[in-house]
Amino acid sequence: MNNQEAREFIEVLSEGYKKRRKNNNLSEDTDFVPVKIIEIYHKSVEKPHFKNLVETYKKKYIYNEARIEKNISREEQRGLGEVYDYVSNFDYEKDNFNIFICAMLIHQKLYSKCPDSSFGGTLRDDQAILKGTYIDVMPGIEAQKYFNSFIGNSNFIFEPLKDDDIFSYIKGCIIVTVKLIKAQPFIDGNKRTFRALLNLMLKRINIPPIYIEIEQMEEYKKALFEAMINENYESIIRFYYYKICDAIVELDVKNSELREKTEIVFK
Repeated sequence: MNNQEAREFIEVLSEGYKKRRKNNNLSEDTDFVPVKIIEIYHKSVEKPHFKNLVETYKKKYIYNEARIEKNISREEQRGLGEVYDYVSNFDYEKDNFNIFICAMLIHQKLYSKCPDSSFGGTLRDDQAILKGTYIDVMPGIEAQKYFNSFIGNSNFIFEPLKDDDIFSYIKGCIIVTVKLIKAQPFIDGNKRTFRALLNLMLKRINIPPIYIEIEQMEEYKKALFEAMINENYESIIRFYYYKICDAIVELDVKNSELREKTEIVFK
């Protein structure tokens, strides 16, 4: 299957899952569509430069974070732009990926436009709560220890890629993201920080950045809480598979702006 055939096939498959979404049938375990779209995209589609994807992402979807996180200031919205510039410019060939360091930098950039930019990168040392839940969040010192444990222990995340096992890699990235959100190592901005970190990790296999729309928040929260409370990750993984498909289709395959560009850098 060549590049054009793969793109056309993805468009056809995407119509199927959109119908399923309209009928609220996305939660069926037997649905093969998202796996197939991701597989075809990975193996057969020539990828545009990631920077082009991020520019489109910033224009269309960063504002969704402001809708999701209703108390975000204008400065924090501008900080999100800085976050995705960082994600866009990160080069896995040259830059050293480390979960702790990259998350710290993302958090710092998130608050870099605020009056007190030193808030960025500040770890909490007191008790925290996850708003709207009854989840017990670990004490601040324990959260710091857990977060700090990734300083010398991040390469494990890439192990599945030695066998080109992208689905085990995606699952591993999602699970780490959920665990970090549950730990809440920062005073504020944890979900935004670790959602951006997930996009950075998925960039490693050339997946466009994921966005969550406000209309999907209840589904996302339900799946996220199930993973955090019961350590059952099936629903959150399935949710993200569909979000990856959304990103593939809307930011790349059906993106008229990119179709006008000729620069193709990844196979």
